[in-house]
Amino acid sequence: MSAAPAPGRIETWFLIPIVRDSDKRTHVATLWGNLREEIFALAGGLSEPAGVVVIKDLELVKGSWKETETAAPEGDESRKYTVVLAESKVDDLRNVLYRAANSFDQKEILFLARGEDRTVRRDSTKGFLKGDPAGG
Repeated sequence: MSAAPAPGRIETWFLIPIVRDSDKRTHVATLWGNLREEIFALAGGLSEPAGVVVIKDLELVKGSWKETETAAPEGDESRKYTVVLAESKVDDLRNVLYRAANSFDQKEILFLARGEDRTVRRDSTKGFLKGDPAGG
């Protein structure tokens, strides 16, 4: 049983698929580090198991979703990130995920905060992760 977040902080989580949408190639390693650095800067630390960020790098999460153009089911594997941060910073994390969707070439990233679906969809106007050679 995990401890509840400190007052004023909430638990959020999101999934980043391990391959790009466009060509199904795996992501370059530096992108994972860039994402981790941005989360660290926003949340103020990294720790495991009950601290600020828990990253399931070794245990991939299997899932599936419906392809919007064909309505066909698609399977994938993702890294799951659990981030505990001040509730006032949830929108800041969502903005990081908009940039991550561009950098990781994802149509959308499943993101939940306090059980509420706040999924982000790729939007090229929102930029890229810091340090991403494609745009940052």
